[in-house]
Amino acid sequence: MIILKDYATKTEIVERSNKTVSGFWPIGIDYGFSGVKGFGPNKIFCYPNCAIKVEDFSSLLESSYTDILLKDEEGCWIIGEKALEMITPANAMNYEAEMYERNRYYLPAFRALMKAGLGIAIMSNNCQAYNGEPIFVQTGLPPEYKEMDSPDLKSVLAGDFEFDIKIGKNPFRHYKFSISDNYVFIMDQPMGSLYSAITDNNGTQGQYGLQVLKSKTLVLDPGFKTLDIYNISAGRVSNKPATFDNLGMHEIFQRTVDGLKGANITVLGMQGALKKGYVTVLDKRNMTNKKERFEDLLEKNTRDVCNEAIQKLVSLYNYMQDHDFLIVTGGTGNAWYPIIKDFFRNMENLTILSANRNDKILSNTYSNVRGYYFSLVSMLCHRFKK
Repeated sequence: MIILKDYATKTEIVERSNKTVSGFWPIGIDYGFSGVKGFGPNKIFCYPNCAIKVEDFSSLLESSYTDILLKDEEGCWIIGEKALEMITPANAMNYEAEMYERNRYYLPAFRALMKAGLGIAIMSNNCQAYNGEPIFVQTGLPPEYKEMDSPDLKSVLAGDFEFDIKIGKNPFRHYKFSISDNYVFIMDQPMGSLYSAITDNNGTQGQYGLQVLKSKTLVLDPGFKTLDIYNISAGRVSNKPATFDNLGMHEIFQRTVDGLKGANITVLGMQGALKKGYVTVLDKRNMTNKKERFEDLLEKNTRDVCNEAIQKLVSLYNYMQDHDFLIVTGGTGNAWYPIIKDFFRNMENLTILSANRNDKILSNTYSNVRGYYFSLVSMLCHRFKK
């Protein structure tokens, strides 16, 4: 049986020393529809994709270690888990309509999420202090949208920034920094996972990694809103990458919400239900309610959507008989990996890999952003170091 809390987007900021380049501050960051994931020289981090504007913070009775508060020129923002708790079924549809759509880059809520990610990424800690080094940013977009959306995403990531941020019970910290337009890079999203799958924690590609890169390899990246498929042959992109809407975790959650009759819950509200482990079902006629667990329903919908994605895969790519490797990535990929591995278990030509194979301590949630980071570090090493 599945564990419900494993499906929830977590808040974590974990200190760790990652390979970097002296004199620079590289950041890999993924502004996903479910959460913001980041990778820097001295940490990894993740928090839910939710930002709510408030008049001030006086209504917050106590601080939790997961709280993220931001003050900028546009006002005061509650970000992440605390913000999700403030979303009600009545206003959830409006928030989803804005933040779960592509054209969100200039929305104040997205800019708040973006600033919080950059601020966390340059925070000093016991592993390494940020001392004003030039900031380089690598991120990604679904292949189908990259050409059209890159200028907008790049324009909000570059520029001059000034804001205050508070994490957990710590005091507010003031940040003022700039990011050059020339220091922001955007790649096809699944390329991050490909790079992660072939790159070890020293930033090098071993013999097996190079074999994967030079073979006929498919990257399957089921995200929150989209399913991205990336076809690699002999180290080059083969054919146009494919992006499918409504074959990700959002669809799994939507089908689960639709199946929970009598529970006043939305896709956004699923995060709270996953942490609690149940939903409350109301019987209005008899004025009773009861707690209802939903592991079986969520598991069924996970399997159903995954199988629909597999059918797309085998239809588009000749039943995978011409490929050597299939890399499964992303948070949704964590849930799908055993289903996919079982489906192709009798295909002797095909090896199923998890994108976190080089750093299994990390969830696949970080695979794209880990690849962004190590790709950026590699570029900095080659461009600026002899």
